[in-house]
Amino acid sequence: MKVKFFKKEIILVILCLLFSNILVGCSINICLNDSDNKKSSSISQDAKKEISKNSSKKVNPTEKLEKDENNKNSTSPQTAKVNSKVQLYEGAYFDDSCFGDHILTTFYEVVISNITDTSFDFTVYLVNEQTKDKKVIFLTNTAVFTGNGTEAAFYGKNYTLHFTFPNYHNAYPVVTDMEVSGFDPLEGKTFVNNGIPGHEFG
Repeated sequence: MKVKFFKKEIILVILCLLFSNILVGCSINICLNDSDNKKSSSISQDAKKEISKNSSKKVNPTEKLEKDENNKNSTSPQTAKVNSKVQLYEGAYFDDSCFGDHILTTFYEVVISNITDTSFDFTVYLVNEQTKDKKVIFLTNTAVFTGNGTEAAFYGKNYTLHFTFPNYHNAYPVVTDMEVSGFDPLEGKTFVNNGIPGHEFG
């Protein structure tokens, strides 16, 4: 009888140990799952914040994100400086389609500034003729004179623009006319400045 009782006690102890082991294992698993859930929820919260932050940045597709303190995207390489052989003027060179009977409600203009012997800054705007509002579609950048000094170029990260200065108004070397390639909205258009002293036209 004592042996049977002793066997029952051993079996009960073993069963208790097994049962407690199972309980401990489950509780550890629950703790691990909770901590993993907390981590993943915090990661997802961080990801949501990042997505929200990025989506709040509205960037025009023609503009690049990288800008320096002067609101410029990038600058053309200036290793081989070429002196200008043309006389460019500061101010707006606008689409010459605005002249004549065909009145445009919106048109593009290229504003020239900061002219030096070897370079100039340019900004491209979309102008609403009715409201007179101007929207920047290409941020201020620096173009350099190239070749024999009668052309210019801008070498950007996403765009390479080429500037030529045809002599449509017989003003050479004064630049009254400008053509720009490498940026679709400006392709095939001539931009004119009719406010240059001594070279006004209508």
